[in-house]
Amino acid sequence: MAGRIPKSFIDDLIARTDIVEVIDSRVRLKKAGKNYSACCPFHNEKTPSFSVAPDKQFYYCFGCGAKGNVISFLMEYDNLEFVDAIEELAGQHGLAVPREGGQDNQFHNVHAKQDYELMAQAIEFYQYKLNNDANSPAVLDYINQRGLNQQTIEHFQIGYSPDEWDGLLKAVGKSRQAAEQLRDIGMLIEKEENKRLYDRFRGRLMFPILDRRGKCIGFGGRVLGDAKPKYLNSPETRIFHKGRELYGLYQARNANRSIDRLIVVEGYMDVVALFQAGITYAVASLGTSTTEDQIKLMLRTTSEIVCCYDGDNAGRAAAWRTLENALPSLVDGIRIKFMFLPDGEDPDSYVKAHGKAAFEQQVDQAQDLVAFFYQQLYEKIGETEGDFARSKLSQLAQPLIDSMPESEYKHSINSTLAVKLKRELPTQKVDRVGQAKAKLAQQNAASSKKITPVRMAVALLLSCPHLLDHLAHLQDGQLELLAAMDEPGVEFLVLLIRYYRQHPNASAASMLEDWRGTKQEKILSQLLAWEHHVDEANTEVVFLDAIEKILAMFVNRRKAELQTKAKMNLITPAEKQEYLQLLKAK
Repeated sequence: MAGRIPKSFIDDLIARTDIVEVIDSRVRLKKAGKNYSACCPFHNEKTPSFSVAPDKQFYYCFGCGAKGNVISFLMEYDNLEFVDAIEELAGQHGLAVPREGGQDNQFHNVHAKQDYELMAQAIEFYQYKLNNDANSPAVLDYINQRGLNQQTIEHFQIGYSPDEWDGLLKAVGKSRQAAEQLRDIGMLIEKEENKRLYDRFRGRLMFPILDRRGKCIGFGGRVLGDAKPKYLNSPETRIFHKGRELYGLYQARNANRSIDRLIVVEGYMDVVALFQAGITYAVASLGTSTTEDQIKLMLRTTSEIVCCYDGDNAGRAAAWRTLENALPSLVDGIRIKFMFLPDGEDPDSYVKAHGKAAFEQQVDQAQDLVAFFYQQLYEKIGETEGDFARSKLSQLAQPLIDSMPESEYKHSINSTLAVKLKRELPTQKVDRVGQAKAKLAQQNAASSKKITPVRMAVALLLSCPHLLDHLAHLQDGQLELLAAMDEPGVEFLVLLIRYYRQHPNASAASMLEDWRGTKQEKILSQLLAWEHHVDEANTEVVFLDAIEKILAMFVNRRKAELQTKAKMNLITPAEKQEYLQLLKAK
């Protein structure tokens, strides 16, 4: 197993990366004073509330609260795991990611790199075989019948796996190491009895599945005739997790600067056919229903999802499973709809027969989630009426409603349920406007906290760590006493002083990384998002003034505490000496 990524490497990676450059390559930023701004990529908005501070190497959205350093952004925007975000960032700098433990580290780097290289070679092999195989005439005839043009084939890198047991094995898995690696990433299968390897995909039209970075992580293969299974997907591997990926998302994001809506379809051919027809915002869920992870992934790209299924029972069952998976993600500002094509039609056949405008009209008329929710529940209840029907409806609906976060969707479904059950909603859930105003007032009050000396000192120290030089006289014992003072924020100030002493060259971004997942990270993020509005020329004066006020406050409180102890005859000799020193202190 590969070792941990050294902290020193992560710190260096953050230090050499410009967060503005990374974010601007994905979200167009505009200069706004000393910072940069944009409409937030993590929620739907018309007025920019997303801010990037180059001096702090930090981003923050005043609308939804998204925040973090460059690693956090890549994890959120590209939907990457922590290690994948590190590797993506390192790759931009041409660096290999080290691991603690030399040979382990080297093995991991080579292993990861070769996985993607072998998948890229598989794409090339299948593309070559599309036009250079004994079955090529039949394959190309099938493609023509499906109406796909050369530009579409090249855009989606569609190929053909020859109807042989060892076509890919001979072409790409020539060495034992390469063959075993192809097996591990799902391209070859090993026979149990004799351990011999053979191709997983044979005689199929091949659709590469790309991740958000455009790297091939798996394949979908479609038979040309009526053989079963019609579609064969790559298995779960170390680089491919079916429930967390979407076919066509990479192409959709490349084709559209911003995506107002995404259409989820069931098949690769549906995505390709819609794209060729000019509907460049379709994705396939790689299964019969869309998972919660896939919904979250789409909501990072758009605020509206339209799920398109066949109108038969299987299609509606898949749609219901998708609805159940979507409920925990239904916050305000997003829309999820369901559309069902006529019997015998799929997106591929429909758009070819009726055209882009007719298909998009169907999309526009898609059923709202609330309407679909109750329609399906009534079908489950059947013909029953009266109290039993209402009881059954409540029994089926309430657990699903409870799984939803507070939102207009939840209120709408709850309101409809109350009407159908002929009961009143609790008062507190009726006054949504009043609730919203109260929440907004609370947020405004929180954002306009009193500017205390402690808050100012921390904010300035985060902006200008060199100010720490002015605190060199404070000893560890004094810091302990200061941290114990009952004053909001002082404990964090002491923590910050100690951190900078241990890490003299640290930045706020690297500090965020060190405290990832802790309560300190949350406090630090809030302080980094706060603008102190102190001119650079006055920074030192304002900082020293804030520290002087904090120390004066500490001295006065400590003197009072020791004086009380002295009156009660509980003061120790050491404390008595400290008290005398404090009386003399300025």
